[in-house]
Amino acid sequence: MRGIGIFIILFLLIVFVGQENAFPQETSNVLIAYYSKSGNTAALAQNIAEGAKSVEGVSVKLLAIDQIKQTDLLQADAIILGSPVYNANVAPPMQEFINSWPFENRPLEGKIGAAFTTGGGISIGEEGVMLSLIQSMLIHGMIIMGGDTTESAFGASAITGEGPFQDKALDPIFLAKGFGLGKRVAEWTLKLQ
Repeated sequence: MRGIGIFIILFLLIVFVGQENAFPQETSNVLIAYYSKSGNTAALAQNIAEGAKSVEGVSVKLLAIDQIKQTDLLQADAIILGSPVYNANVAPPMQEFINSWPFENRPLEGKIGAAFTTGGGISIGEEGVMLSLIQSMLIHGMIIMGGDTTESAFGASAITGEGPFQDKALDPIFLAKGFGLGKRVAEWTLKLQ
C-alpha cells in the first residue's frame, strides 16, 4: 500500500511539475568552423559562439578548420561555417575543408547549417560567399538557417576594410548579427531534437 502511495506522488509530481523539469533535456552540439587569415572572421566567429552559448542546453565548439576532426562534424547537430571573402569567393582553404567532408550515405543530412563571412570592403562579395557556403551545405542535405533579422537573412556578415569600417575592430552592428545568428541556430537545434 505504501509503495502505491509513493508511485502516485511521483506520478503527480511529473504531471504537475512538467516533463521538461522532471527529466533533463539532452544537450545540443553546435560546431562553429571558420577560416581566418587576418583575425576578422575569427572575431565574428567568437561572437557567434557567444550567441550560441547564451542558450541553455547547448554545447558549443569554436574551431578553426585546421583543428576540426571528422568526428566533430558527425557529432554536431548544427554546423556554422565562416570564411573571409577572397576575390568574391569562399577562401580556398575553406572550400578544401568542405570538399573533405564525408559524402557517402549523407551523414550530415538533417543537421542545421548556417554561414557567416567578413569582407574587406562594401559590396565585395559577402552575400555571394554566404550563398556558396549554403549551397555546399545543401548538397549534404543540411537544413539551412539565416540570421535573426531581415538584414542577416543569409547569415552574419561584416565589412572590415572600407569607409567607416576601415582600420578598427568589428563594428557593433556586425557583432550583433553574429550573436543573433549563433543564438537562433542554437535555439533551433533544441527545437528540432
